[in-house]
Amino acid sequence: MLYVVAPTLAQSSVPHIAVSQVTGITDSARAKVLSHLASGEWAKAIQAYEVATGLKAPLWLTGFKAIFSASNQLAGSCQGVARSIHSTFTQLGGRPEYVKLLTSDRERFPNMIFKLDNGKDANVSLNGFHVVVRMSGRAYDAYTGASGLPWAEYLGRLGSRAPILEQVAESP
Repeated sequence: MLYVVAPTLAQSSVPHIAVSQVTGITDSARAKVLSHLASGEWAKAIQAYEVATGLKAPLWLTGFKAIFSASNQLAGSCQGVARSIHSTFTQLGGRPEYVKLLTSDRERFPNMIFKLDNGKDANVSLNGFHVVVRMSGRAYDAYTGASGLPWAEYLGRLGSRAPILEQVAESP
């Protein structure tokens, strides 16, 4: 039996984003790029950035899609993935938050699984700890794809033999 409880307790990464890389973009253009990214419209985000700045999109933006690749869908890579997602959204004016997900009995039940779109289960944690980024009611990690998932759906697809608690955190 799998339980999910969510009280409000709460390896690959994109290069660090310099603020100067996004200061040449207007607030409305930045919001448009952020909106495209948050909804998984990666190509539109790149195009909007390039039109707004007249510059080729930087690596931190073009690399955003790679964060969600299968190579990052490994138990233990969640912190680096979360940092990259959080950093990109923050630099574009978003207000993401880190959410640590912990099994209530990490010693006896350290595994967490996530139900993929294809119906298969992926091991997201072997130590009772997983971290995701939450923004505007959506969860983002390597398993969600660039468009993320509604928070409730994400929690519904996450499971463990012990209840899973959530904790909002300052860092992953």
